[in-house]
Amino acid sequence: MEPIERHHTATAYIVARGRTLLLWHRGLRMWLPPGGHLEPNEDPVQGALREAREEAGLAVEVIPPPGLLAVERPMVLPPPAVILIEDIVRPDQPFHQHIDHVYFTVAIDRVDFTAPIPHGPHRWVGLEDLQAAVALPEPGGTLVPVAEDVRLLGIRAIEAAANRGSVPGC
Repeated sequence: MEPIERHHTATAYIVARGRTLLLWHRGLRMWLPPGGHLEPNEDPVQGALREAREEAGLAVEVIPPPGLLAVERPMVLPPPAVILIEDIVRPDQPFHQHIDHVYFTVAIDRVDFTAPIPHGPHRWVGLEDLQAAVALPEPGGTLVPVAEDVRLLGIRAIEAAANRGSVPGC
């Protein structure tokens, strides 16, 4: 049996004022947070920050876990909230998996929820909607349920931001 091809990716759940950002992914036909493949020599935190900037047009910072080691050297990266192994099944690509480093982040500046973003179709979703197993309309108007992992991680991201305290943009 041949080994499965795997790619490292990073995802940024962006939280601002009690909402998290979900983007419509045309290829997968589902709602997802900003994220994508790591670039050469990029660590997962750099990847998550870059993806937030590229896809949402927002500067963000990672919410570190309580008690993160603080030393001068070596550099300490905050761990992801979770690492997911995702099967990628698409007609335009061979089967492979993503090793997805998922980070909870907060917007550094105040967010205008009505402003367009570079990615295009998107929704800022609140805690109540996520707790209610929300379905969101895709650009054509059809309601598409938010995947369970996306929904639950969105809830955790909003809760992590709320427990973090007062931050610009939150």
